[in-house]
Amino acid sequence: MMKMKKNLFIATMAVAAGLSLGGVMAPSTTAEAKIHYTTTPKSFRGTWVRADDEDPANINTLRISKYVYDYQYNHHGKKGTLVKWSGKKKSHYYNHSDLSVKKGKHKGTWRISWYRMNSIFDETIKREKHNGKTALVFLDRYGDGTPLRIYFYKK
Repeated sequence: MMKMKKNLFIATMAVAAGLSLGGVMAPSTTAEAKIHYTTTPKSFRGTWVRADDEDPANINTLRISKYVYDYQYNHHGKKGTLVKWSGKKKSHYYNHSDLSVKKGKHKGTWRISWYRMNSIFDETIKREKHNGKTALVFLDRYGDGTPLRIYFYKK
């Protein structure tokens, strides 16, 4: 009887030691998961500018790199950033980058926006030739549904 208790005790200790050692050796599950990096289409990358038709002193600049979408303005010498989304910076709300880039419904169009958030700066963009120059076209609509096309030209 005594020998059986001793064997049970040894077996229990061996199992406990194995579990504790395995727990130390097991990979940590609390490490933060790697975020998904978002890249922009190669054809959109570069610096693009647009002068306002009504006031040429208002200049909008769009800088697109592999991971960054940066939309800036210059209103009569006052400069600012409208949006700057990063394809590497983790969103505060999701395990994803701030930038969202998705193919559009129509050929050659892309939807660029802030990942899973509504923004007035979400854009459907297409690259095309306009007046003999390469341009990025922002495809939008006025409130009454009339199509609106805003052209940015390669700098």
